[in-house]
Amino acid sequence: MYNIKAAAKILDMPKVTIRSWETRYNAITPARTESGHRLYSDQNLEDLKWLKIQVQENGMKISEAVKKLHSSRKQFYHPEVTDSQEPIEYAKQIEELYQAAVEIDIDRFNYLLDLKFSLFHHQTVFFHIIAPLMVRIGAEWENGQISVAHEHMITNIIQQRFNQFFRVFPVAPHLPKVLALSPSGEHHQLGLLLFSLFLRENGFHVVYTGPDTPLEGLAEMVAKQDFKLVCMSVMTPKSRPVAEQYIKELSDTIPGLHFLLGGQGIDCDDEKINRYCIGTTLESWQQWLDEFKTAQIS
Repeated sequence: MYNIKAAAKILDMPKVTIRSWETRYNAITPARTESGHRLYSDQNLEDLKWLKIQVQENGMKISEAVKKLHSSRKQFYHPEVTDSQEPIEYAKQIEELYQAAVEIDIDRFNYLLDLKFSLFHHQTVFFHIIAPLMVRIGAEWENGQISVAHEHMITNIIQQRFNQFFRVFPVAPHLPKVLALSPSGEHHQLGLLLFSLFLRENGFHVVYTGPDTPLEGLAEMVAKQDFKLVCMSVMTPKSRPVAEQYIKELSDTIPGLHFLLGGQGIDCDDEKINRYCIGTTLESWQQWLDEFKTAQIS
């Protein structure tokens, strides 16, 4: 948490502007000390930085920028991340990126990504633009319209964007270290990337090994790095036995290890003491987080 002096220095903004955007436009709601002094979270700073870009670089009125920020935040907490239907509001942005991807115009694709992140909150870009874009590209690959190499190239660019944001958010030392992976043979990673981003925004130290992570040597790495949670994405039923093998070997080797399981291949009715089904919606993710925090407190 930062006091207003530190926040102003980090953002290179006058303190009076921060107070004005907070009190007059309800842009953010900082915490308060017992004596009433403002304390700004990393999310508050991220929001203020985004608003500053809209006003100073894009010529938007602060009232309009705040309205767009609040709108994107509201939508962020209500999407179904596995839904392939493209949001109408962002259809133009998705189509622009899709055309650049299909034409393998990498410079334009990266330019458009930069533009989207400057115009919209990063949560909106990842969940409402990039997610449906990648679902569409994946469908084109499965239909034979896009080659494997082509799809991998676009996926790599998108993963680099996730990695950039993974490094932005600070880690809370009291939270357990998380390993995020998909088991051997499982190549889908969009949901895993989105959930990893969700965890990072909430202060978890997440190490992302991604799709098709081999079991060999995994237990040694988990023990050596002191991971407490393993987040595993299983998108197809045929991958479920493989995931169970991972859970058994890791549990036998590292007592007390817990697992977060997500994806369409997971049976959420088969929860056990050391595992939790996180579902595919942000609501279910937030529910797990709230329950986790409650358990930690108690």
